[in-house]
Amino acid sequence: MKLFANWDEIETIHLETMDRKIYTGENIMLVRNEIFPKAVVPVHNHYHEQMLYVVSGECDVTTEGETKHLKAGEMALFPSDAKHSVVNTLDEVLVAIDIFSPIREDFLK
Repeated sequence: MKLFANWDEIETIHLETMDRKIYTGENIMLVRNEIFPKAVVPVHNHYHEQMLYVVSGECDVTTEGETKHLKAGEMALFPSDAKHSVVNTLDEVLVAIDIFSPIREDFLK
């Protein structure tokens, strides 16, 4: 566990719909996602509580059956086990920060 970090120095994890960087403590996780233009993060759920913060770009976020269009500076909460999805609605990268508690062990594998 590193007490200080810089996104530029954290390894990038390349996924089908996004590039991801992870910074974690023992009980909380901060994730920086660069979601590709028009990409869809399909409906899923997990027992972790999650908050999403839009740094840049725009997206449609659906959680618990409610959809909202988010722009930079806006946020969403995904309660534990809530089904949710994210759609990048623009032709540019969506930068979003996720906070998870507890940490997503599956992201570390």
